[in-house]
Amino acid sequence: MSPKTKTPLKVMLVEDHLAFRQAIAFVLQSEQGLEVIAQAGSLAEAREALEGGGLEGRLDVALIDLILPDGDGTDLIAELRRSDPAVKVVVLSADLWPRRVEELSRAGSTPCWTRCSPPGRSPER
Repeated sequence: MSPKTKTPLKVMLVEDHLAFRQAIAFVLQSEQGLEVIAQAGSLAEAREALEGGGLEGRLDVALIDLILPDGDGTDLIAELRRSDPAVKVVVLSADLWPRRVEELSRAGSTPCWTRCSPPGRSPER
């Protein structure tokens, strides 16, 4: 929950694999203090949700896959940072090499998790 308001953190999921995205949404929705308010399977869908979905000023966290059917999730991270620097970005991807993690950090991503990590492993930084 947001510490100041006790309202749930608003989360957007950007992941092209539908079943994986739905599983993440299910897990997040079951956690007290989190609310998934938008889901997208591509950059275009994410941009549509951000521009026309009434999310402006409502989004707290964006969970973004890097490898999307219509481009690189890094582009979306940069767009989110320009439009709302307060939004936290978490990257979840199989494409996380040390150089890539550094690039994502410069782009404004918070932690990065690889889908290939064993359970319980802490995020890459």
